[in-house]
Amino acid sequence: MDRYERTLALHRILKSARYPVGLKRLMDELECSRATLYRDIAFLRDALGAPIESDPTGDGGFRYAADEADRFELPGLWLSSDELHALLATHQLLDRTGQGVLESALAPLRGRIEKLLDQHAGGR
Repeated sequence: MDRYERTLALHRILKSARYPVGLKRLMDELECSRATLYRDIAFLRDALGAPIESDPTGDGGFRYAADEADRFELPGLWLSSDELHALLATHQLLDRTGQGVLESALAPLRGRIEKLLDQHAGGR
């Protein structure tokens, strides 16, 4: 799992957790080492502004701050590598349809896919 996918997965885990999630569970689910987990948590907290707090009982877990968890979302569009590959394949398939009966019907979809690909390629 690459950093991008781990960040997305970490967000989903913390967003759905009612209680602090332990380090072992996070490392198992994210398939990473303790050091990598701490780097990912720091990135999510410091660069993306996630309201992450450590377990106040000292058990080494993490959670989103209860008063901010519902409001926090990752910025922009986040696609997994599989979703991005599917989007690229769909874009190529639409290009191959060329001129024809479906061109006008597929134009809005093609435009939306191109916009998403441009945003993702630009890191926005």
